[in-house]
Amino acid sequence: MSQENPEYVSVPVPAHLVPAVYAFIAERSGVTAGQAGAGATAAELAIRSPQGEQQRRRDEWTVEDLRTLISDRRDSVQVVVAILDILAEQPGTRVAYGDLAGALQLDRTRLRGALSGFTRVLKAHYEREFWPMWWTEVPAGEGRGSEFVYYVSDVVARRWREARAEA
Repeated sequence: MSQENPEYVSVPVPAHLVPAVYAFIAERSGVTAGQAGAGATAAELAIRSPQGEQQRRRDEWTVEDLRTLISDRRDSVQVVVAILDILAEQPGTRVAYGDLAGALQLDRTRLRGALSGFTRVLKAHYEREFWPMWWTEVPAGEGRGSEFVYYVSDVVARRWREARAEA
């Protein structure tokens, strides 16, 4: 936010919590469904935000969709399946790219190639643009630039565990 408007401050919020923050602000500010339009609740206002829409689109991966992913034998998909196994153990916990590479015993270049391949598979065979997991870039530490971290929502983690149990 700009320094010119002292009524607003910039507050970093984890991306997966943005819809909840929007809902909280709407509720605290007294926004009613009538003001928001056609029966919208504060939670629905949050979902309409760009971040809320991304969360909804990631969360729309059903148990059946995830089962299909698990059974897909493409190498890039199987790497992501292994990543989802790790992330679903601790929903909301950010796991660094390097830590995933180490846990999967893959060098960083091969992991990058698998993630790139997964994106192409999603677009070509699943008609999706959103992964079932979140990723974001964060500072990696002193003098080390930045690194990507990955995590899943509680919804995706629950569905993933269910899909794994039935697979």
